[in-house]
Amino acid sequence: MTLGAGQRLHARTEGSCRWGTIWVPAAGLARHGSALTGAVFAVPSAARWWRPRPAMGRHLRHLHSAAVGAVESRSNALIGAEAAHGLEQQLIDALVECLSNGSAIEAAPATRERQNVALRFEALLQTELERYLRMAEICAALGVSARTLRECCEEQLGMGPTEDVRRRRMQLVHRTLRNGEPDPASVSAVARRYGFRGLGRFAAEYRALFGELPFATLRRGSGHERARLSSHRRRSRV
Repeated sequence: MTLGAGQRLHARTEGSCRWGTIWVPAAGLARHGSALTGAVFAVPSAARWWRPRPAMGRHLRHLHSAAVGAVESRSNALIGAEAAHGLEQQLIDALVECLSNGSAIEAAPATRERQNVALRFEALLQTELERYLRMAEICAALGVSARTLRECCEEQLGMGPTEDVRRRRMQLVHRTLRNGEPDPASVSAVARRYGFRGLGRFAAEYRALFGELPFATLRRGSGHERARLSSHRRRSRV
């Protein structure tokens, strides 16, 4: 999968998987690809999926694993500049080979449209982090029907829009409690701030999602904050 600067998309699998990433400046990749292939090497401006030849795909994964392993095994030492440059060049060569000799998988127009709706849905929620938006408001802002929004979210996000909104608000509660608000009664206040009214159901859903009750997150967050402040005071007195 190739992504240009600032591009976002969703990718789902039906089972377990492993991901690897390689970041390369587009201009540098184009120059390197042209030099290696002897032809104009165009870097796609839109997100695109690729199916490399099996042998080249395995070679790229092997080099990527070697690079990650080299960094992890020598985390306290600097990798030699010459060795790092050589491994980098091999990675880029393998990447160019996969892209130039592999086949591109074009998404259907309908799929691209559903991707676009899901991305605009997420962008809208991101701009309204602390305001509870009703589904009618969301659909009106996106210019789609409730059925279209539900189908797009289920395909791209793996859940309906209502569940996605609720999970996002739950994550905001978790982040706030983890930061350690000092008021013992702040759990209910924070829950209400993000639109949760039934505190019993909220606590059960919170535990199912994060593996602990909200009060436990608050205690841990408050403890970390007290330790940080204590450490700061000690440094200030030295």
